Amino acid sequence: MNKIIVCTNDEILLPIKKSGWDVCWDMKIADDTIFEPGKLVTVWTGVKTYMPLGWQCKVYARSSLPVKNGLMLANSVAIFDANFRWEYIMQFYNFTDEVIKFERWTRLTQMEFMPYYVGDWDYGTSEIPSFEIAVDKKTYDNFAEIYPSERWEGRFWSTGKN
Repeated sequence: MNKIIVCTNDEILLPIKKSGWDVCWDMKIADDTIFEPGKLVTVWTGVKTYMPLGWQCKVYARSSLPVKNGLMLANSVAIFDANFRWEYIMQFYNFTDEVIKFERWTRLTQMEFMPYYVGDWDYGTSEIPSFEIAVDKKTYDNFAEIYPSERWEGRFWSTGKN
């Protein structure tokens, strides 16, 4: 299947572009979240994706997040492989001395879809997949069955502990 699918079970959680020139789609958080000072916090997005082989999704902090709020993505850039089927979960670190609170549906990160290259293989450069957005609880709840992957469906560290 030559398409990228972004799926959520709640329309308000759909990633959005504020203009047609934006490279990335802003992502929202699914729940109210409290970030304690000096602590690492995992944040749920309510988003799952399917991408064809040769594509990846990179997730970055929105550019104002460190300056305005004192938060950063703990792993700098989150990379989601084409065979990842679980909900996107972000890891944030609060580097301030204050408690930071965000209500659900706040835009904290941005996602970018792009091809990747492995050795002599040149994936994703000759064809650009179509893009589909799905707001469907049944699809969301059964995402891994509808779009199967050989990858274990765990969240972080799902390809092994090392």
